[in-house]
Amino acid sequence: MKQSTWILYAFLLGLASCSKEMSKDLPLTKLREEAVFITTESGDFISYDIKTGRKRWALVTTGASNGIPVFHNKMIYVVTTQRYMYTIDPLRGEITRETQIAAKNDENSLCAYGSTIFFASDSLYCYDTLHNKLWTFKEAGKNAFRTSPQYANDHVYFSADDVMYCVSSNGSLIWKFTAGGLIQSSPRITNGVVYFGCDDHKVYALQESNGNLKWTYLTGNNVNSSPAVYGGMCLVGSDDYHVYCIDTTTGLERWKFKTNERVISSPGIHEFTTSVIVGGNDYNLYAIDHVTGELKWKYPAGSIVTSSPMVYGNYIFFTSYDRYLYAVDARDGRILWKEFLNTNSLSAPFVDDTKKGLHPGKSGMSTY
Repeated sequence: MKQSTWILYAFLLGLASCSKEMSKDLPLTKLREEAVFITTESGDFISYDIKTGRKRWALVTTGASNGIPVFHNKMIYVVTTQRYMYTIDPLRGEITRETQIAAKNDENSLCAYGSTIFFASDSLYCYDTLHNKLWTFKEAGKNAFRTSPQYANDHVYFSADDVMYCVSSNGSLIWKFTAGGLIQSSPRITNGVVYFGCDDHKVYALQESNGNLKWTYLTGNNVNSSPAVYGGMCLVGSDDYHVYCIDTTTGLERWKFKTNERVISSPGIHEFTTSVIVGGNDYNLYAIDHVTGELKWKYPAGSIVTSSPMVYGNYIFFTSYDRYLYAVDARDGRILWKEFLNTNSLSAPFVDDTKKGLHPGKSGMSTY
């Protein structure tokens, strides 16, 4: 046999010995994908690619969701102004459960824990994840449930008119605190303290355990912004055209930052650049140094920014009344992409990071 024939035979034999049987198993089904979500006044619910702004899917609900939906147990839950509760698959954009319910949710965000969903409208409602109503809480004579609840340590915190409430996970009253005006700022509970703003121009800090007053801080106008708490700082906007940094221990001012209009947006934190990120009714999104209170950069949107910014990595997502969803770089305020929504959004963007849902400060399930 010629040498070349022997070489070819050896080569083919080697291929045969190295070949492997292909697996007959199907590839794993993708369950999650990084995305940013937004709802609009017209009932649109839209998912965008985080990096490019490409629309992944869109659906329409019966009624608008003006508060922020909640991401929980790999699904999205939302309640609309037309009294519908939805469960939505975040990857496919499919409605997996749709139920007409007794409650009406005008503007408040949802809060979730375990197998329960909490939200406030004409009462505080507790539903399970199968859309069954478990209980409601309402005190006689209290009607304006204008804030989003937050769950902490087996208790739910929320307000109605001028009262901040703490109830147990089964709806029993634990304590209540009467402020000096209408409460339109959602509570933030951190390290045993409940923080919120009020129309009496004050920021309040209450003891989580019993509702006793720890301190108040007086601003120059209504405080509708919901506080962010970070590194011993309570950060909040006011209708007096300022953003405030208040020491969480003493209640004393560390710094205040002047804008050109009211600040209703609730601040977010970009840890890498030590920045407070907040929108203003003067059309600007601001990045403020959280140590000095000095401006780092600002991005001019096309209209007022009441949306609470969603900080995710080096991305900041927010909406404006110019009907755009924006993505800017947290390090320098550079625009990365923006997408036209066709109508305004009274909600704020939220993110699926494939591990847990991230929500901005307006939400009772906020994460910084």
